[in-house]
Amino acid sequence: MALDKEEMSEKVLAIAEVLLNEGGAGNLKARTIAEQAGISVGSVYNLFADLDEVHRAVNMRLLDRLGATGLAAMADLERQGVTDVQHRILAMAAAYVQFVEAHPGSWPAVLAFNRRRATRPGPDAYDALLDALFDIVAGVLKAGDFGLDDKRRALAARTLWSSVHGIVTSGYVANSDSRQAEEIWQQVELLVGVFVKGLEHGGAFAHAETKSA
Repeated sequence: MALDKEEMSEKVLAIAEVLLNEGGAGNLKARTIAEQAGISVGSVYNLFADLDEVHRAVNMRLLDRLGATGLAAMADLERQGVTDVQHRILAMAAAYVQFVEAHPGSWPAVLAFNRRRATRPGPDAYDALLDALFDIVAGVLKAGDFGLDDKRRALAARTLWSSVHGIVTSGYVANSDSRQAEEIWQQVELLVGVFVKGLEHGGAFAHAETKSA
């Protein structure tokens, strides 16, 4: 039974995601996708304007999945009655590390992809998924007694998570040995601990504002 357009698009994206995960952006080729999907190269381009559009659609799926992973981690802690902000942020960081490990090729391809190209699926769809990731962190910070207004909380969430992201993505390689992985996690723990303590003592923003004055 022939697949309809939506089903075939999903099949193409599933194949593309595997190709990206196995070899990064350089492994994403229309002919390979067509062969594995059992369709012609022309049919691939009937479904997607070009390979950039395929890549962007895969990126959207990965970002959505990462957001779901973060929400699941928070829901699990909520069921356990865990409310400590530092504990919850570290749980999110651990979930992120596991996500990166599970996507050794496709996640770096997301990071390297120029998301400002004209093939973006909508004016805000890509950014909305990225914002949703920061919103999860902001929600955790909101539960802390830090005296932050919405603007500062959003800034704190972006600063903290961008820093965690930097440690993980710059230090992680697919074949990291246990010693290297342990050091990466120690850096994450140090960063999160210092950041949260700074918020608890009300010094993080005061220090930044003093420096910029």
